[in-house]
Order: sequence, then structure tokens, then C-alpha cells
Amino acid sequence: MTAGGWKKEFRKCLSEGNLPDLMPEVAALKGVPQPHEYHPEGDAFDHTVLAVEAVADEDDERVFWAVLLHDIGKTRVTEFRDGRWRAHGHDRIGAEMAPAILRRFGREALVDDVCWLIRHHQYEMSWQLAPGQELTRRQKAFTEHILFPLLKRVCIADRAGRIAGQGSIN
Repeated sequence: MTAGGWKKEFRKCLSEGNLPDLMPEVAALKGVPQPHEYHPEGDAFDHTVLAVEAVADEDDERVFWAVLLHDIGKTRVTEFRDGRWRAHGHDRIGAEMAPAILRRFGREALVDDVCWLIRHHQYEMSWQLAPGQELTRRQKAFTEHILFPLLKRVCIADRAGRIAGQGSIN
């Protein structure tokens, strides 16, 4: 199935109200706070729904699953520290949580790839490159990873899920 097909299934889950039964890990993102300066759209659930909607219908289903699950680790690590909400390690925790969800939906063949995408979805922020700055040898090698083109699609959707002025989705 393409990303578009999975998006339709996700929308159906939302409209029928059975998300908590089918994907409690995603439903648990409701009410998980995020720093307003980075996420003016609302909580982690609102962000996730907006990010999923930003996935192109023709994208590989691994992009859909990685975007849907990229922040599920925030339910376990979000805390108010040093004057703002933080979720350090949510990428690692989310990658640990994802296999059970993927297996539940019969997508076990995607586990390794989707977990890699989730684990690395914050690579852009960690690099902190100045305009015109060249990549290090290690960064160049990372961009040659076979999944890197999909990771870029995940990051595009993640950024698109940060829209100012968006209220609650549900």
C-alpha cells in the first residue's frame, strides 16, 4: 500500500474514534506538551496529524509509518526542564516502540527501515550547519545511506507539521 492508502486508513481511524483501540501509542500523544516556539500548532498529537497530512500520497509507505510514529517516544520522556518542555531521547524510545505497532498492522517487513527513519528524524537539527558550511566526512557518509532519500521525506513532513496558528485537530 502507498502512503496515500495508509493516510486514508488513518483518517478513518480518526473519524470513527477507534484510534485509542488500534494505535494507543499514537492516541497517547494527545495532551503531550511541546515547546510553543518550535510547535505552535499544539500538542504532539496535533503535530503528528499535521505531519501525516503532509506526507505525499505517492510516498513509500515507510515514510508514512515513520512520520506517524516519529514522536511516540515523547509520551515517555517529555518533561518540563530548564524553563521549557523537552523530550530528549524520544527518537530512540520511539524506535524501540515502533516494532510492536508495525507488527500489529502486518508490516513486520518494514520494521528495520522505519525504526532507522524514526531514530534519525532529527539529524538536521543535530548537524546545525551554517550557510555554506561543508559536511564532515561522517555526515557525507550518512547522506549516502540507502534510506537517506526517505529520511529527507520524513523531515519535510515533520517540518510541515509545525504550522503556526493551527488549533487542535480533535
